Amino acid sequence: MNPYLVLGLSPEAGDAEIRRAYLEAIREFPPEREPEQFQAISQAYEKIRDEKSRLNYILFSRESPGSTPFEVFLKFCAASGKEKPLDFEKMKALLRSCTRN
Repeated sequence: MNPYLVLGLSPEAGDAEIRRAYLEAIREFPPEREPEQFQAISQAYEKIRDEKSRLNYILFSRESPGSTPFEVFLKFCAASGKEKPLDFEKMKALLRSCTRN
């Protein structure tokens, strides 16, 4: 499930736009009338609700067939605003910070 498609957003959407789309979707599909749809919307929102969640989604999701680790890395760099790749130590630290709860 692609959370951007579920919420009707582009991958470039910011925090405010994501929250607005989520609130509109749960108004349209309340849990008592559409429990399956509501659950899908809630799961989609959890995947991309803040910057850390979005970066985790970009780094670790494999929903796109043919995504190579290099393509995932380039998406990550673009999403985090980095023009050029980080050095090895900074990349390790960044990956560790994304996987902590």
